[in-house]
Amino acid sequence: MKSLISYQKKLIAENRKEYGIYYDQLKKPSYYQLIEADEKRSRLISEIKGKAGFLCNGTKPFAHAISPGCRLCGEGYWSCLFINNRCNCNCFYCPTSQVDTSIPETQGITFDKAEKYIGYIKKFGFKGVGLSGGEPLLTFNTTIDFLSKIKKEFDDSVYVWMYTNGTLLNEAKAAQLAEAGLDEIRFDLTATEYNTKNLRLALGKIPKITVEIPAIPDEIEQLRNMVIELDTLGVNYLNLHQMRLTPYNLKNLSNRNYTFSHGPKVTVLESELTALEIINFVLHHGLRLPVNYCSFHYKNHYQKAAFRKKAAVFVLNSQGEINQNGFIRSLILKGISIPLKGLKDQLTRLSPEGKGWQVSPDQHQIFVTRYLLIQLQLNEEPIFVEYKAAITSEKPLDEGTEHIITREKHIFIATEASSISIQIESEERASFYEILEGHSPHNPIGSDGLFNVSLKELPATGFAEYF
Repeated sequence: MKSLISYQKKLIAENRKEYGIYYDQLKKPSYYQLIEADEKRSRLISEIKGKAGFLCNGTKPFAHAISPGCRLCGEGYWSCLFINNRCNCNCFYCPTSQVDTSIPETQGITFDKAEKYIGYIKKFGFKGVGLSGGEPLLTFNTTIDFLSKIKKEFDDSVYVWMYTNGTLLNEAKAAQLAEAGLDEIRFDLTATEYNTKNLRLALGKIPKITVEIPAIPDEIEQLRNMVIELDTLGVNYLNLHQMRLTPYNLKNLSNRNYTFSHGPKVTVLESELTALEIINFVLHHGLRLPVNYCSFHYKNHYQKAAFRKKAAVFVLNSQGEINQNGFIRSLILKGISIPLKGLKDQLTRLSPEGKGWQVSPDQHQIFVTRYLLIQLQLNEEPIFVEYKAAITSEKPLDEGTEHIITREKHIFIATEASSISIQIESEERASFYEILEGHSPHNPIGSDGLFNVSLKELPATGFAEYF
């Protein structure tokens, strides 16, 4: 508990730093409001359990079904390509400025030609692509070019969807998107005050029609009415996102009297409750519309972990392993030559061919895999664990490796320059091994070191704590 409180204080300090002088103006929940919100969330979850599904260790609740694209996202096979960074709407909740046409980009890597992006898809083994913006219909020719070439290359082996506010859609464009092979179109109806006029243009043309919107607390009645209409129209999916505070939308969101919850990023507390209420509404009113809640808690853990895993494969060496969260983990035994010799003798017996362990050139460190470490008979020797994440860039990186995407497009992948190093003492060893095996330890985590290990090792579960 002490380590959790320390971690939460660290996050609060980071939230305060991000918003500076405006932080104190944000409405934050009192102790009693936190209890009330947590009780309400627990009640809503209890009411949908047995009827709703829960993916990704309970972080993604849904009613009836989720889109193939959302499923690919959760499985780590999704690439989001920002076709442009320009939008023709001005939604109050938008997290970033959208005024630059720009070059199609993902993960900081730009693609001026569809062929280069196709090479990227192949390199990382993606099975789903989301075309986003900005507004993809503002650069319609570019969108069609990328879409048609992706589908021509991969056909049904890559599922492609597009995000849009729908205001620029007409029958001709809907037909072109369908002809180019678009599998799914996702409308943000909050940009049009929940008007479904343009959404109807895609019905019967594009195979899957989805509405993807933030769960806006003060518009819950409009949401309920919209859900009934979407169900009547036969819309395939509704995706509800948790609203997140950013420096860009700070003024707009703070003017709406929302309550803000701390975390890796500041979120709107009532937005999550609104999403759960809509799932509850659908399930208890016999509506057939599939609804999926996409929380920041889910996105921050599972979307990020998915890409870390894919990039880590290209920079992994014999001194590390890729864990469940996509971090490259190195387990290190350090000491002087005599104790290490005894460990080397054990490792030789466990793995005579030397697979799974390596001695450093100075003979003072042994790198070992999780599987072998747990079998070793250790005395008082501490264990050191280090974590790094893989990063990608268009520019050369220190100690990075160059990868050919196409003849004209190369990218660079490396591990972060800095790593997190944690020392595990002998009395913490049993709990540490449990965490390495993917389990929460039976005994409470008593040190900041073990707590930080659990953050790096254990996948996120359930819902983020309100604080």
